[in-house]
This record gives sequence, C-alpha cells and structure tokens, in this order.
Amino acid sequence: MKNEVLIRITGEQTGDSYLAKSYPDNDYDNDGWGELYAVPVYYINIINISTPSIERRWKCLRFMPYWNDPVLPSPHYRLRKWTVAGLSDGKERFKVAYYDATYGTRNSYSPHKGAIQIQNSFLIHSGPPTLEDSGWGSAGCVEIIGDFSEFKEDIKTVSGIGGYLPSDEVIHRLTKAGKLYIEIEAAPKPSITPMSNRYRFKI
Repeated sequence: MKNEVLIRITGEQTGDSYLAKSYPDNDYDNDGWGELYAVPVYYINIINISTPSIERRWKCLRFMPYWNDPVLPSPHYRLRKWTVAGLSDGKERFKVAYYDATYGTRNSYSPHKGAIQIQNSFLIHSGPPTLEDSGWGSAGCVEIIGDFSEFKEDIKTVSGIGGYLPSDEVIHRLTKAGKLYIEIEAAPKPSITPMSNRYRFKI
C-alpha cells in the first residue's frame, strides 16, 4: 500500500459559482456574442491510501455547458447538440491508465501542462487560475482551479515519494506501478439551459 495515491472527485459542492462558456461553440444563437453560464464548483481530494490523514483538497469544475452546433459542427467532437458535459455516475476506485505530461489545455490557455486520464477523452487537467477568471470551457474534463503545477506537487507530497524527482516523473511512476487511483462520487448534473446566461461577451 505504500505510496498509493487516490484522487477523489467528490460530489460535494463548495458553494462557489463559476461563469463558464459553452464549448466547443460559445455562441449559441450565432449573433457574435458569447454566453457565460453559472456552474457549481466541487471539491477534489488527493489522499494517501495507507495514511488517509495525509490529504490535500482543491476546487474543480466538474460539469460544464457543451454546445456543438449540428448545423456548423466542430469536427473534433462527435456529439452534436447541447448538453451538460461531465461524469455524473459514481465510479468505484480504479487505477489511472495514462498520464500525459505534455498535454496543453484546448479551450483556454494555461502555462501548466499535464493531464491525468479518467476514461477515454475525459481528463483531469489545468483550469482557470481563479474563480474570477471566467470564460473557461470543457467537453467533460475535470478542470483544477488554481495552479495545476501545485496540484501535481501535492500528488507528489501525498505519495511520500521524496527526493528531487519532478512531479511529472512521480505521477508517471505512480501510474506505471498501478499506484495512482481515481474515485468518482455520484452527483446530479446541474440544470444548465441554452441562453440562461448571466453575462455576454463580444467574440
């Protein structure tokens, strides 16, 4: 059990709200103005499995508005409609199969690299620097709010693997050894409907 780490995507809301754009298309009515939608923020915990008292807690975006216009669709996404993207069903503890240290965010720029695979194209990766940095989007990935490089450092710290290894190498080693796990708590998808925006921005 030594050095095993669990990332728990909780169903517990923080009480915060974040203004997110729909993704990959942020202009639902094609009028040249994008829409922002209020989405809830959730906790995500990093836990040492053998010593659960060693834990770090972060905030994340778990469910996000998704809009791929069937008339003018993005070819990068097969689903062509409006939905709330994100994994809502609970999933018991499972091993992380893949870590990409070079991954860069697609919907908005982040200086922080890396993505931990949840399943298929659903990942855990960098998100907005703060809750006030509105306008990020997602097609169902979990986005960490804050400094994703520090999030990775917390994984290293919680693992108990010391020395001068960079956090990316520690995460690689944990993944390869089958010692990095994810657990998803069940949570209902929030009700987000097209054009129920609180703010609009010029594209």
